[in-house]
Amino acid sequence: MWNLKRLEAENYREHLDVAFPVGAIPEQVSEAEKDAVLLLYEKYVEKLGRPSVELTGEGARAGLLTAVHDAYNLVQDGRRLEKLRAALKHLAQLCPYCGFGQVEELDHVLQRVHYKLFSILPLNLVPCCGACNRGKRRVPSANTGEQQVHVYLEDVSAFDFLRADANIDAVTGGLLVKYSVVQSEGMSDDLYARLCHHLVEFRLHERYQKQVNLYLGGLEYPIASSFEKMGANGLKEFLDGMVATLIRREGANDWRTALMRGLAECPKFYEGGFRTALGLQPVDGAAD
Repeated sequence: MWNLKRLEAENYREHLDVAFPVGAIPEQVSEAEKDAVLLLYEKYVEKLGRPSVELTGEGARAGLLTAVHDAYNLVQDGRRLEKLRAALKHLAQLCPYCGFGQVEELDHVLQRVHYKLFSILPLNLVPCCGACNRGKRRVPSANTGEQQVHVYLEDVSAFDFLRADANIDAVTGGLLVKYSVVQSEGMSDDLYARLCHHLVEFRLHERYQKQVNLYLGGLEYPIASSFEKMGANGLKEFLDGMVATLIRREGANDWRTALMRGLAECPKFYEGGFRTALGLQPVDGAAD
């Protein structure tokens, strides 16, 4: 859902040569076959890395498909392409799919088992957290509205689409937060559908709840003190300030930005409901 910059130096032929050295005996991949793979890489960019029969390598020699598929093993630590792995994992500190998980693994945008020739293509490898990598579907969807948004090839930064609707439960006093995607101006129906599905595929509706609690726990003091010193208006001003700061630092579509925006638009929260939401007083405690 969030964009990553490509590697500064992308020498795809070099990666293929490291994986399949010239003059190696036996020869797993010929120079002509490397040229064909590079042409397919260009087609990958043209297709924005979306599932396509043209990208499956249909008609390619079975031995070529197997060799390139298995070459991903060389991307592991201690193997010939370990520098590629290290460079990719340095592209992000947090998982671009969820926005909070620590980068631990590399995800194949087009699943390696189905698109064997892109197993070591940097554009097809996304540094991500283990939960997102394991939670992703294993079979490419034929439904275009369920296809993955490409973090390298599809720039979504121009759109302001992630929202968090916040409310205070009338019975428990707990904080209710529901994340969603809005179709901002200029956004195609296709992109909107895929961003909505992103929340579903990576189970972000559920996984964000824990992060909300942890994040707000760390803001307990500034939230409470803003209210104590300046009342509801002071707390709203603090929340609005957090939104502006997070937009500048993390972007408009970061889950924390959406959360602060939702709280700033929730009078029940900033007029005193934050107390029960943060566990600062019983549900039936006195209100100001």
